[in-house]
Amino acid sequence: MIQQLRNVLQPDELAQLRSFAAQAQFIDGRITNPNHPVKQNLQVAQSDPANAQPSALIRDALFRHPDMRVCAFPKCMAMPTISRYEPGMRYGWHMDEAFFAIQPPMRSDLSCTLFLSEPEDYEGGELMISIGQQVVSCKLAAGDAVIYPSTTIHQVAPVTRGARLVGITWIQSFIPDSRQRELLQQVEEARNIESARGGGADMRMLLMLGSLRNNLFRMWSDM
Repeated sequence: MIQQLRNVLQPDELAQLRSFAAQAQFIDGRITNPNHPVKQNLQVAQSDPANAQPSALIRDALFRHPDMRVCAFPKCMAMPTISRYEPGMRYGWHMDEAFFAIQPPMRSDLSCTLFLSEPEDYEGGELMISIGQQVVSCKLAAGDAVIYPSTTIHQVAPVTRGARLVGITWIQSFIPDSRQRELLQQVEEARNIESARGGGADMRMLLMLGSLRNNLFRMWSDM
């Protein structure tokens, strides 16, 4: 399932990240995937000490978003990185790595792109995700993010004008199976619909839905 997270960043946080990017030293993005001929972008080196603060800002903003818990069930997150695409740059069709060689090793269940540029500031640069016979195109407002399964084949279309600035990261979920995550999300949605009835809500129904969610989480969680 592809999930859009609205207003992940507050205006002051977005301004801080843009200010950092304006002064940051970007390197060839192929340093993290030198054998991938279709990767053409720039990124801030994760080893750069200056990256620590913006990386933490992105991580904290994503973790506090209420929809993150419901759609991702995050167990841990890779260090976020800011990436930049200038005219002529792209990242062709590819699939993300299954594991990150960190300590302890981290599995990539979900990929996340946090948009830092407004859509009108650049042309092209859509994140395109292949789902079966369809391709979903994402180009969101600055401060919004999209989360999608790391198992999907996806690409960043060529940028033809302006600059595309994004934060990228990966998430290991407590629920590795995407079908199980989707079922838990549906249970939570049903619970929210019933709860929205206020005084007319069926308390027995709310109790049963809450119990179902918690017990399925216990059964499926990768602890």
